[in-house]
Amino acid sequence: MAPKSLMVIQYVHDMPAAVAFYRDGVGLELVSKSAGWSMFRCGDALLGLHGIYGSVAERPVPYAGLNLEVDDLDPAVERAVAHGARLVEVREPEPGIPVRLGVLIDPNGNGLELRQQMDA
Repeated sequence: MAPKSLMVIQYVHDMPAAVAFYRDGVGLELVSKSAGWSMFRCGDALLGLHGIYGSVAERPVPYAGLNLEVDDLDPAVERAVAHGARLVEVREPEPGIPVRLGVLIDPNGNGLELRQQMDA
């Protein structure tokens, strides 16, 4: 049976800061919020924020990351940085790769990529 929906999970140490970042810094729609689990809507997909605290045995999967498409990369990156992200780099389109990519680290240390599809 094929998967029916997509949910990406980011593991966070500071839930209030993570909720504020993904709501205000990225612009996602908040669906639910609690100390251990919060959820956002992103088109047809969901982003779950899973709290990591001393008693939580679950840990993030190495190299997992979030990649979100935006209409205009520069203001999206500026917004994210203004709300606590650290910009690692902006990658410009290359032959065969018609995408501008903003690589960021969110306030909890998770990788985050914002991408703008360019005309081929």
